[in-house]
Amino acid sequence: MDRPIDATTLRATDLRGDEPAWQALIDCLDCGLVVYDAAGRLVLCNDDFRRLYRPIATHIAPGLRFEDLLRLALDAGLVPQAAGDEAGWVARRAAQFGAGAPIERRMPDGRWRRITEQRLADGGVLSYSIDITEGVLQRQTLQRALEDAQQSRDWLEDAIEALPAGFELWDKDDRLVLSNSELARMYPRIATALQPGASFQSLVRANHAAGGWPVPAAEIEAYIERRRTQRQHASQPTDHDTGDGQRYRVYHRPTRQGGLVGVRMDVTELHRERAAAEQARRDAESARLQLSEGIEALPDGFALYDADDRLVVCNARYRELYSVSASVLQPGIRFEDVLRYGLSQGQYPQADGREEPWLQERLRDHRQPQGPVIQELPGNRWLRIDERITSDGGIAGVRTEVTELVRHQQQLTRLNQRLSEANARVELLSETDAVTGIANRRRFDRRLAEEWGRVARDGAALGLLLVDIDDFKAFNDRHGHQAGDDCLKRVAAVLAACASRPTDVVARYGGEEFALLLPHTGRSDLMHLAQRCVAAVDAAAIEHGASRAAPHLTISVGAAFADGNADAERLLRAADAALYRAKAAGRRRAEMADGAI
Repeated sequence: MDRPIDATTLRATDLRGDEPAWQALIDCLDCGLVVYDAAGRLVLCNDDFRRLYRPIATHIAPGLRFEDLLRLALDAGLVPQAAGDEAGWVARRAAQFGAGAPIERRMPDGRWRRITEQRLADGGVLSYSIDITEGVLQRQTLQRALEDAQQSRDWLEDAIEALPAGFELWDKDDRLVLSNSELARMYPRIATALQPGASFQSLVRANHAAGGWPVPAAEIEAYIERRRTQRQHASQPTDHDTGDGQRYRVYHRPTRQGGLVGVRMDVTELHRERAAAEQARRDAESARLQLSEGIEALPDGFALYDADDRLVVCNARYRELYSVSASVLQPGIRFEDVLRYGLSQGQYPQADGREEPWLQERLRDHRQPQGPVIQELPGNRWLRIDERITSDGGIAGVRTEVTELVRHQQQLTRLNQRLSEANARVELLSETDAVTGIANRRRFDRRLAEEWGRVARDGAALGLLLVDIDDFKAFNDRHGHQAGDDCLKRVAAVLAACASRPTDVVARYGGEEFALLLPHTGRSDLMHLAQRCVAAVDAAAIEHGASRAAPHLTISVGAAFADGNADAERLLRAADAALYRAKAAGRRRAEMADGAI
């Protein structure tokens, strides 16, 4: 078909299926085509259309009403998207009939079609559908690709924003593409100017005008050119003073698109620490003798290792704490060798069975101290190790015995564990019926609230059975209260065996009444389970002797289920009403509440 169909002049009455020329023509079309008259009755269709609806092809004949065709398709399961709302789907589809707007639909064979319906000159409808599966799949693939690309960009922006350093990205024309909030914090004078599109030169000038660069005004342009050259050919980081005491280290690298990426790190404290370390080094020599005397006076163990991790000095208390290794604690020994000797002598109980991994962990914590370390020694003795890197790269550490504190903490931990276990037992007992050993009313109410929340959120089915022992008062009067308690236990056991899924709740609801809460249970399964409960209690053959329903003990059951359209209280009332009907109908039976709650 080289040209669009002119629906203004075409008439349904011109297209009769008994015309061989028309039928042969449309059967050649690679699209589904069907014509309806002004009353919505089928006039003719082609082979492609019949193949689309092969299961009902024998019913597709001239005179078939459009709505009847819809219902045939529904009955044959050809419209899975209408499941659960068949009448609504028919109404909506009938309203669309002949409206002219294209409809995209996934067909029963899994492929996609675009259906177009046009009114003809005499009020009839010409409907034709073409296969658009490839286009739909391409569109879906493109959409997924766009979503993946956006997610990748979001991740990149989040990562850049999370950097503890200033980040900047420039295009090939030296204009800002992207920056993070840390960069704005570093340069508060031009924070509002750090916008995409701003040039490097304009930002430098603005910062200089605001007092942010310690460069004379006459030299600013030369400074800009020098910085641009440095940025484009930077192979090493450069440090910059901001003029207000801050110092930033700047790393620049070119991008493949000819742009530039930069990272700025605040190294102000690092420079201050280096200055302080240098001063400390100059003071160290004069303090060496005082240090030697001072560390011996310490109540805690002290050891100093040099930059090569070799022992420089340790006090007597340190040797006393590590008595197993005391003989090898001589100046010049490596810290790793001290550890290996201690391991060979069993000095570190924490390392038993994993000596090498423990050694590597201890060396890491020693050489890169992040905070105090607690270490166990033989005899349930404990040390707190505080180590620091010295100004010349050595490691100074203090060992404090904290045995009493750790043992006290161990006692508290054991006590808390026992307390938690006791609380758990108390909680379980508080939700358990003392007579039957099953859940009590408190646990039932809690679980009902939990399950109802899931019903309201997900629309899942929830079944409820209310069970009452028939003529239980007569049973008690005849056999005594002890026999009555035994009877309750046996009935509870029978009901628990009937509802044994992990999510099911069998509870004593009150007196001789029980409640079974059954998540994900629909109407038919619920009624089947209710009848099984009645039969199971019958099969238990508990002698009654005073029942109006049978010689043995029987139960009556009221069933109700919900799908999230009401409240839990209404569910309970519905089950109670069904139980009342079961009693009124002669007991020893189960009744279902009308409809879903």
